[in-house]
Amino acid sequence: MIYKISLVISGDNLVPEKVIEGTSKDFIVVSYNSPTDRKFADKEDLYGYGVITFWHTKKFATRENIHTFEGEYVAFIENNFSLFTLNGATDFELYMEVYYDGGQCNFEIFDKDLVARLAKFRISIPVSVYVLSDLELNKWMKEIELTWSASLD
Repeated sequence: MIYKISLVISGDNLVPEKVIEGTSKDFIVVSYNSPTDRKFADKEDLYGYGVITFWHTKKFATRENIHTFEGEYVAFIENNFSLFTLNGATDFELYMEVYYDGGQCNFEIFDKDLVARLAKFRISIPVSVYVLSDLELNKWMKEIELTWSASLD
């Protein structure tokens, strides 16, 4: 299995620039917008809320490193939650994508210790599951493993 998690924080008064400038660089800011940003350059419509999407620097994990991957997300939230809320964040979601080769699909989303640490943040965890061919999945898993093993050197 391959896992991807996106941390999305949002709020009517969220000021993304202040959050981004104050967070550690352990995670990548994939996208963000402020409440006063225009939805489209040629229209007056504003977003009306702020949002930031963060990814882990590795972007994906496999079964061999998912516990580390999830643990680093939890630590990032713990270390930055005050910064998030002080700058207007009110909604928190960990979007999880799971890719596998078909058949029965069983997996754990965060172990009981990580869930206990996350519980105080009132965070939602939506999950999407996608089927890939064996060839696609195995090729991708090898690439991901190389990324994780390179960081151990």
